[in-house]
Amino acid sequence: MLKRLWYIFGPIIISLTLLLLLLLFLPVNQSHDLYTEKRAATALTPIVFKNTALKQQALSDPNHRFVPFFGSSEWTRLDSMHPSVLSEAYHRKYTPFLLGLSGAESLTHYFGMQQIKPELKNKKAVFVISPQWFVKMGQNQNAFNFYYASDQGYHFLENAKNTSEDKYAAKRFLEIAPNNSLVKFMEKVAKGEKLNRLDLLQIKFRKTIAVHEDALFARFQFSNNFDKIIKPEAKSLPQPYNLEKLHKKAIALGEKRTSNNDFEISNEFFTERIKKNLPKLKNSQRHFSYVKSPEYNDFQLLLSEFASNHTDVMFVIPPVNGKWQDYTGLSKQMYETTVDKIRYQLYSQGFTNITDLSKDGNKPYFMQDTIHFGWTGWLTLDHHVNHFLTSKTQNPSYNINKYFFTERWANKPNISELDTSLNQ
Repeated sequence: MLKRLWYIFGPIIISLTLLLLLLLFLPVNQSHDLYTEKRAATALTPIVFKNTALKQQALSDPNHRFVPFFGSSEWTRLDSMHPSVLSEAYHRKYTPFLLGLSGAESLTHYFGMQQIKPELKNKKAVFVISPQWFVKMGQNQNAFNFYYASDQGYHFLENAKNTSEDKYAAKRFLEIAPNNSLVKFMEKVAKGEKLNRLDLLQIKFRKTIAVHEDALFARFQFSNNFDKIIKPEAKSLPQPYNLEKLHKKAIALGEKRTSNNDFEISNEFFTERIKKNLPKLKNSQRHFSYVKSPEYNDFQLLLSEFASNHTDVMFVIPPVNGKWQDYTGLSKQMYETTVDKIRYQLYSQGFTNITDLSKDGNKPYFMQDTIHFGWTGWLTLDHHVNHFLTSKTQNPSYNINKYFFTERWANKPNISELDTSLNQ
């Protein structure tokens, strides 16, 4: 009977054992290939967003400078004026590595950053921080779990110390992923307990398998936006770089692609997402508020991580479509207060590279839809980004303040006695 069972299940057991050994001991190929890295940089798929090997490979390339561009769904609006297209068209000395999809917020990015800490050390980054993240409930649980990769947690646990930041991160993880297999380890960190040797061995073993599995299969599972969109759009732009000509082209594109509505929203977006429900959307956002949210605390966790890595970050605050804001009744005062809170949290801790575009929502074709950059908006953003990434800047000096982890700050209804630098 045992022999018969072995003949049936033996080959399966051997195959699984060999696969496990392969995942554990096969070297991860980190050879640099510019074409593959450029494809990954603009793939905008969950696979790449969660993958360690692809991000590490590009961001550590000694022969080409890839810069992480963090954010959410704005990066997926790939058109002629997108920063990735402009970088390719004008042979910039850097290439954006786009890290953002719909639903990605501070906590998602914090755990994603655990995979690339060495690649962030003493480097520059761009981060679009959207006021729409700061809703009453904070980070969407389903979105976090969808974008979370197991090795992010392993990287975090391997480096966890008894700091307030680590305890806060573990506590938030337990709240938002209560059924995850790492719960027993996260509970220890949240309580300030030290992980023992057996804990760390288990974590290292699991992380090795996860990282090798990612490295083996990821490159076969991402899109080819680079060949299908980035390169063709780049070829359509005037040469050499001329901001005036590009602005005229952006205006022409905006006029052509927003011709079926009065909101300067792209025709496709308006037809598919708005037209049918337009009457119902009148004044539908008059009670929206982004002023009180646990997202301010999660954002602080992100800032603490950037500070610990001495990453020089340019933060971008986008506007909303001005015409759409008027139609839906979204409060201008509320939006300004939200921006004030974000700016204060940044400036007061030494994050002074802020491109505040929150008041530009009424400029022609600045927005492509209701909340995402459009043709002239991309040009404005690119102008600031290019200057930041190609200019020599002083090493940042951060002063992290634990106050921003408190509920008092998260629920503060307004900002009083603003630092004078906020108004400069």
